[in-house]
Amino acid sequence: MGTAAGRTRPSWKVWAVIAVLVVVVAGLLHAYRNTNVLTADRLCGGLVSAPGADAVLPGSGRVSAEGDGIADDLPDTECEVEKSSVVLGAGKGSLSFYVWEERGDFPFVNDGWPGAAQTSFFSGPVTGGVSKYEGWVLLPEKCWTTRPVILKASSSEPVADARAFSVLITDAARAIAAKAACGDLPKEPGTLLPPRSEAARPASEGRLCGLDGFSMPGQVAADAEVLEEGQAASADLWSCTVSLDDDSRDVVRRDGFMTYSAARDPLLLAAVKKAPGTRKGTAPGGLEADVVESHRIVLPCAQGAVYLAMEPRLQYLETRERNPRIPALDPLFESFVRSAVKAFDCGTTTR
Repeated sequence: MGTAAGRTRPSWKVWAVIAVLVVVVAGLLHAYRNTNVLTADRLCGGLVSAPGADAVLPGSGRVSAEGDGIADDLPDTECEVEKSSVVLGAGKGSLSFYVWEERGDFPFVNDGWPGAAQTSFFSGPVTGGVSKYEGWVLLPEKCWTTRPVILKASSSEPVADARAFSVLITDAARAIAAKAACGDLPKEPGTLLPPRSEAARPASEGRLCGLDGFSMPGQVAADAEVLEEGQAASADLWSCTVSLDDDSRDVVRRDGFMTYSAARDPLLLAAVKKAPGTRKGTAPGGLEADVVESHRIVLPCAQGAVYLAMEPRLQYLETRERNPRIPALDPLFESFVRSAVKAFDCGTTTR
């Protein structure tokens, strides 16, 4: 057996190599756990852009994903993207992507979607919208089966950059349409149509929701301030929620009095007409129209068509319950249609 004195100690060169290896391994581990240096450009089988998701989720960190990506049966498509880091105070949050079938006028229906008046819409080569927590893109008509098909994305954290969010979901929808060979979409959407302001603003007398000659006489108490929020009329995707600054309960006041909506986007109009029960009928004023529901219609115009809808909110329901003199829905809808056909350039119909 040798003695301790006979053993050879590692030279300084060996220690130097070991130190370099430790630094390299530590650097790679840091890069893997806290940055996107080692992350693939696309996640979930090519569905989601990693740089795009990184730009939407707040802070810095590594983007990772779960999901098989674009399914042969499109509504089976799911993807979960997460940003994480072991660095204190770094980025966090997750994005969920789904494909599913929806009713055609889903952006304007108060049923599990963010208020249309708080949405930044985009229209043209691609149709969609984004809010602080959710975004959607309507897939091309060739991708539909019995109902319109959309890509939906939800964020666990408020999205600060609406444009980056719209680019991310448009890119994902483009990947789906390409894989399914059901249409072409651009890499980025067109100009965003944001709400006029982040909070409700006082309505102009005789120009409610930006529609000339539209007002609320006889609908509310004379001393109640009327507030409005939504996009500027007349955008191709437009909505306006009217509320009253009165003594209503907070939850009722937040929900608002009435929501008015309009759309001239061709793809969304095609989706609306897919709604079960849509029939030929008559709009207020005797105009022929496709009637989706009692206060949801599609009017043919000299050029294209326009979807017009009105939805009562909690404030209206409670106000009318207390005061039966508040007008019923039919005359209110007629007043809206009369103003909207002018604002949305549908004063002359094709029939």
